[in-house]
Amino acid sequence: MMALGLTLTYKVTKVPNFAHAEYVTIGSYMGVVAVNVWERGIVEAVALSFVASAGVALVADELVFKPLFLRGATPLHLLVASIGVGLVIRYILSIFANVYNMLSVKANLLAATLVSFGPGANLTTLHLWVPAATAAFVIALHLLFTRTRIGKGMRAMASNFDLARVSGIRTARVRRATWILAGGLGGVAGAFWSVYAPTDPEVGWRALLWVFAAAILGGFVSVPGTIAGGYVVGASEAFGITFLYYGFGVDTAYKPMIALAIIVAVFLIRPTGFAGLTLHDFIDGVRRSPRRLFDRVKALATWVKRLTAPGG
Repeated sequence: MMALGLTLTYKVTKVPNFAHAEYVTIGSYMGVVAVNVWERGIVEAVALSFVASAGVALVADELVFKPLFLRGATPLHLLVASIGVGLVIRYILSIFANVYNMLSVKANLLAATLVSFGPGANLTTLHLWVPAATAAFVIALHLLFTRTRIGKGMRAMASNFDLARVSGIRTARVRRATWILAGGLGGVAGAFWSVYAPTDPEVGWRALLWVFAAAILGGFVSVPGTIAGGYVVGASEAFGITFLYYGFGVDTAYKPMIALAIIVAVFLIRPTGFAGLTLHDFIDGVRRSPRRLFDRVKALATWVKRLTAPGG
C-alpha cells in the first residue's frame, strides 16, 4: 500500500518523490495519536492518517514541486528537491516527537491472533485488514480512473501533459487531487504500521527501499503491477533470507539486499517491470532467460580473464 501513492505521484506528475516516506511516517504518528490520545478505533485512525498525510503532501507540492515544475525543472531536479522536502518534514517530526516524548511509540491496539504457526509466526487480524483495505483502494482507484472526470484527467496527464492541458483539462485541479490521493494512501499505510510495530521519525525512511522496489516492479505506472510487486518483494525477502540463513548461514540483517537485488534485476532484465506484461511475454522471457544468463556469465568471465591477464 505504501508504494501505491508513489506510483500514482510519478504516473501523473512525474515526480520521483522520496518525501513519500515521510507521508507514511506522518500517517503512523496520526494513527498513534488517534488510538492512544483520543482513544479511537482503527477506522478513525485510518481516516485521520489519510487527512493529515494528504494535507502535508498537498502543501509540499504547492510550495516546492509545482513551482519547480512551472519553471521547467527536470525529473532529476524534482528528485533532489523531494529528498530535501523529506529531510525537512522528518526533522520537524523529530522535534515534535522529542517534545511530546513520542520518539518511539506504538498504537495501543492489539491485532488478535487467528492462527499460530509457531513462535513469531502468527496470522493476525492485521494481516486481514491490510489486504482488504488495499483491495478496496485498488477498486476505488479503478473506478476513479475509469468512471470519473478527474480520474480520466489523471490518465490524460499521465499520457501527455501538454495535450491534456490544451484539451481543456483542469490540470491544476487534477494535480491537487493526485497529491491528496498519493499522500493519503501513504498515511493509511502508516496507520496500519502503527498497529504492527513501534513508530519513530524514521519509520517511513527505513521502508523506502521496499516501497521503491514494489513501485519499480510495477513500472511506476501500473497500480495492479505495484500491488503484485509489493507481494513479490515481501515473499522474496521472507523466503529468500530463510533459505540463505539455513543454507549458507547468511545473517538476517542482509535481508534488504534482496529488495536491492530485485531493483537491479528489473532494470537489467525488464525496466518496465510488470507494466504491459502479457502471458506471451512471460513465457517468452522464461524461455530465453537461460540463454541470456549464459551470455552474461560468459561476458563476465571474459572481462575477469582480461582483468587478471598479465599486462591487463
